[in-house]
Amino acid sequence: MAKSSAVNIDERLNQINDELSQILEERIEFLTRTLSETQRFSQKIASTELEIQRNTAQHARLNAEREDLEKEVETLGARVAEATASRESQQQEKYAKEKEIQRLEWEIADKRKANEEDSGRIKGLEAELDGIEKENKKLKNRVVVLEEGVNRMARIRDEYLAKIAGLDEEMKNVSGSEE
Repeated sequence: MAKSSAVNIDERLNQINDELSQILEERIEFLTRTLSETQRFSQKIASTELEIQRNTAQHARLNAEREDLEKEVETLGARVAEATASRESQQQEKYAKEKEIQRLEWEIADKRKANEEDSGRIKGLEAELDGIEKENKKLKNRVVVLEEGVNRMARIRDEYLAKIAGLDEEMKNVSGSEE
């Protein structure tokens, strides 16, 4: 009867040990997935920051080009005024200059529009970065909580293993004293 009871206890202890191992494996797998997600978001943040830097550099370059083009337009405006004064002799030249001015104004308008679009994209990327940073903080907090849970489960498992070892020792003592 004692051997049957000892076998039942051993079987139950093995079942408990298996259940604890399965729970621990699930927790570790979840923590690994969470860590992978955190790394993926960190990589996304880094690439977003690089994109922001590129757009900022492009924004500065476009501003310099815009200023240069505005100066060029001013210069061309002065030249157009001179061409108008001598309209009779330089009519063909005047038309060519007017076409050039129109082309430059379109180019300026296109560059201004592109500049506005870039500014909008930069704002969108900054907003996205803020959202990603918030999500990253949430995930980091979640990782800390999960690590604490894993540590707790490890302590509980160690306690159960110690209890199992004690019960095994008791069972050996009991079996040894019966013989």
